[in-house]
Amino acid sequence: MQRFLSVLIFLCAMAMMSSCQVVDVVFHTGAWSGVIFIILISIAIVWILARILGKRRKQDWTKP
Repeated sequence: MQRFLSVLIFLCAMAMMSSCQVVDVVFHTGAWSGVIFIILISIAIVWILARILGKRRKQDWTKP
């Protein structure tokens, strides 16, 4: 029921907007989700590299 109500509110809001506003909202939402996704992927890559390089550096220090 909650999902149905959310979809109904979304459709009513879209019906009240003009078509240009709908396209604008969709593209802005897509652009921001893309930006957030790229930032999260970049953070994950840096974190993984830091863990890999940190372990390697720690092993190098322990060698005689």
